[in-house]
Amino acid sequence: MALGKANRLDLEHRFRRVATVQLSKSINQPERTMKRLLVLAALTASLSLAQAQNYTVVLDPSLEPATPPGRTGSGIGNLTLSGTTLSLSITFSGLSGTFTADHIHGPAQALPTSTAGVLYSLIPLTTLSDANHAGTISGTVNLIANPIPNYSVAQQLTDLNNGMWYVNVHSSTFGGGEIRGQILPVPEPSTLALAALGLSGLVIWRVRRRAV
Repeated sequence: MALGKANRLDLEHRFRRVATVQLSKSINQPERTMKRLLVLAALTASLSLAQAQNYTVVLDPSLEPATPPGRTGSGIGNLTLSGTTLSLSITFSGLSGTFTADHIHGPAQALPTSTAGVLYSLIPLTTLSDANHAGTISGTVNLIANPIPNYSVAQQLTDLNNGMWYVNVHSSTFGGGEIRGQILPVPEPSTLALAALGLSGLVIWRVRRRAV
């Protein structure tokens, strides 16, 4: 389950408070240092896993086949995965033809020659503008087992996090797709993990100093 910003800040505050107590105890009881550090590491890992994963997507004609020529348009957006719910906020514009469909496809590499079937339709989430040459994609998609044969949710998550899914926007002039963009995960270093690492180093330094 994803945590809101306020909840994450509250958990980080609690983590720092617990860490401070554990640090004090560890300094006075060196033999228990490793056990306490393992407990703190486990706490850090569980809090990190609770955070949602973010993705970005940039759509343009470069990942579509070069022929026939004449593709135009562009798009950009962000996606967030919370559990098995994928939230999308994408805008696109400048299509040479009128919009006909948009989907998430996969698994496939980020190459014009690498294509895949439809996994999830984005048509219900799309609101059109500019005489149907532009639009926004806003809403959520719930991942389900086997949107294509033999494709479990676990495998879908693996492929999504490996950048193997893409968004494809189709138009009246390019029915196979006019603009396409690979969905790529956004690296987010964990503040909690860095805090645990710093705490570990401080504990070890203090224990060694007392032993000298």
